[in-house]
Amino acid sequence: MRQIIRMFKTPLTLLALTALVAFGGIWGYHNATAQIPPRPPEPCVKTEVGGKLTPHYVTLRVLNAGLQGGLAKRVSGALRSYGFNIFKVNNTEERLADTVIVGNSPDSPEVKLVAGFFKNAKVAGDGRIDHMVDVLLGDNYQGRVTKPKESIAVSGPVCLPALPASAVSALPTVSASPKPSVKPSPKKS
Repeated sequence: MRQIIRMFKTPLTLLALTALVAFGGIWGYHNATAQIPPRPPEPCVKTEVGGKLTPHYVTLRVLNAGLQGGLAKRVSGALRSYGFNIFKVNNTEERLADTVIVGNSPDSPEVKLVAGFFKNAKVAGDGRIDHMVDVLLGDNYQGRVTKPKESIAVSGPVCLPALPASAVSALPTVSASPKPSVKPSPKKS
């Protein structure tokens, strides 16, 4: 009986090890060739805006959801002139008839502010945690409002995307007047 066990012990052990190596190789190849998942969006940052939210604090993605070429570029230029931070200008695969403003929720102050710049814009929320606002321009884009409301009243800090360094330097700041430097006057000999 001992000889029979010894005779089958080595081949069975080799089969088990071969199966383990094959499984590890297949698993490793599958994971090495898998697509890298996208980075999750960074959560918003509570920002004190002094009681009113202005375009300088709002970050947008302007996306052309229609067939009119160059629309997103023209609209983003106009929005940039009001002070909005434009994160991305591009086309989207989604085709829409109307202009849709998408943010965290339809009641978010940043969504309301952006929607006030467009005629007959629809608003939607998708629960995004970064509070960035998407402007989806459809085929029936009706244009911008001639005199948009350039601020919206808020109470307390507002949850907004972290601004890039270039946008932070463009924000209005309160600075103290520079102090004159006192240098001793050179002595004449």
